[in-house]
Amino acid sequence: MRRRSGAATRQGAEPPRAPGVARQFPPPRRAGPPHFARRLRRRGPPRGAPPPLAPAAVSAATESAPAAARAETSASRPTAARATATPSAGLDLPAGGAPPADGQTLSKMSTQRSIPVHPATRAIHFGGLGIGLAAGAAAAAVRRAVSGEQEAHPLLMNEANVERLAATLCRLRGAALKVGQMLSFNDADVLPPAVRTLMERVRNGADWMPAWQLEETLRRELGDRWREHVESFDEEPVAAASIGQVHRATLVDGRRVAIKVQYPGVSDSIVSDLWSMRQLVTYTGVVPPGLYLDRVLEVAREELLEECDYEREAANTTRFKKLLSPYTELAVPAVVPQLSSKHVLTTEWMAGLPIDKAAAEGAIEPAERDRIGERLLWLTLSELFKFRFMQTDPNWSNFLYEPRTRQLSMIDFGACREYDAPFAASYLRLVRACADGEAQREAILHHSRELGFLTGEEGRTMLDAHTRAAVLVGRPFADGEQPYDFGKQTISKRVTGDVQTMLRERLTPPRKEIYSLHRRLNGCFQLASRVGARIRAREILLEIERDHEAAEQAAELAAEEQATA
Repeated sequence: MRRRSGAATRQGAEPPRAPGVARQFPPPRRAGPPHFARRLRRRGPPRGAPPPLAPAAVSAATESAPAAARAETSASRPTAARATATPSAGLDLPAGGAPPADGQTLSKMSTQRSIPVHPATRAIHFGGLGIGLAAGAAAAAVRRAVSGEQEAHPLLMNEANVERLAATLCRLRGAALKVGQMLSFNDADVLPPAVRTLMERVRNGADWMPAWQLEETLRRELGDRWREHVESFDEEPVAAASIGQVHRATLVDGRRVAIKVQYPGVSDSIVSDLWSMRQLVTYTGVVPPGLYLDRVLEVAREELLEECDYEREAANTTRFKKLLSPYTELAVPAVVPQLSSKHVLTTEWMAGLPIDKAAAEGAIEPAERDRIGERLLWLTLSELFKFRFMQTDPNWSNFLYEPRTRQLSMIDFGACREYDAPFAASYLRLVRACADGEAQREAILHHSRELGFLTGEEGRTMLDAHTRAAVLVGRPFADGEQPYDFGKQTISKRVTGDVQTMLRERLTPPRKEIYSLHRRLNGCFQLASRVGARIRAREILLEIERDHEAAEQAAELAAEEQATA
């Protein structure tokens, strides 16, 4: 998608507001048709109408190997010519022709339901879920006793209970659903099969607010006259996630925008939701002790508090737009501050299909798949080692592909994290050691202790499993594997046994930075697998390493000059 220029991308400033005062807008540039506001004010059920009740699901997984790289195996494809453009090169865009692709649609698994707002109400839903799980387990036990059949999954994780868990998480949204989504992007092989089947449901589907609750939220955040500033507004969202839902709109000046609206009560319920989630996970017993659940929930709380701050996300988006501005084939939306607040964020609309969807529909030729995979890997490594500022949400829908222009767009910058220079340098050395294989065992163990993966007190069994897993996940960067075919890789299956050993044997949880980092690295590998890309991964790693070393030397020289000045 070509970026708009001029007034379409200029960001206006607004005077500060007193706390609690609704956002006021300047008069719109032009008024829409007089009937338009009335036509848009379609109402849903009356506010007093009771919402339908529903049950539901959880998913959880592991932060295991020292360099997360689980990738789902996808169907192989015919070998084709390699793409040769470098990640920072511009694109030769096709002239004229087809309109921009626009395949961003609401998941078929999402339904419209009002969200329980008060923490006490949400706690009641969790309590009802616990009772429902117990009743479902009892019913399953009776069926097994009568039929004499033996089933592989635990009584609590029978099919009906898994569906109860999934529906409840998607109904409540917020922290509970976010934890399930976060964990589902890590290794799922340590979980019961019944839970793994619900990963896709939790990852892609959240219920969305009815019209009355949406309108109430927008009025509270943007003021009663917010509709005067839009030419059109789609009442049904194009996406519904754990914290908010996204609507397509057109401003009165003609700009197409995405308006993200946070679910009411989500930010106020984080602590209580996570407590309920902990009780639920402990009760069902689906998470192995080696996952250090308390640390997972602690990290989730910190990340969720940040993600619920849409003003912070607006700043992250603007920062990424500036960082990626030299790379013309990578696009980031501009923020529209006049229609943004603490719980509403408006950005320009980015045309395109989610990359995995475009690949599945055959919209991408084999050579183009390779180019996309290389861009994504270069971007991921650059964020960590060059920018030291990473978008850590690996949801595939956050990466869009426009077939007409071959543009790649990034959206959704709520989950972003900075990494300090010593951490980035140490992690780069670990990745390089993993890429060089078993011969670098001592370097792998040294950097793993340096980064806190190991304490130095582990036994031989743990150290062997850790090293084998590290070498496996470093395989895409190995010298003899280039270009690495992500579409045919089997890393996830091969590493499962070592992951199980590490969950039993490890003595310390990962440091906090690792959870978000491994989610993104894991997501990048999974997306490359879904696309079916063959990537010159080692070449990209060595380029990043050279740039990193040059930047370190320049920083040291600047520090010396400043000290002697």
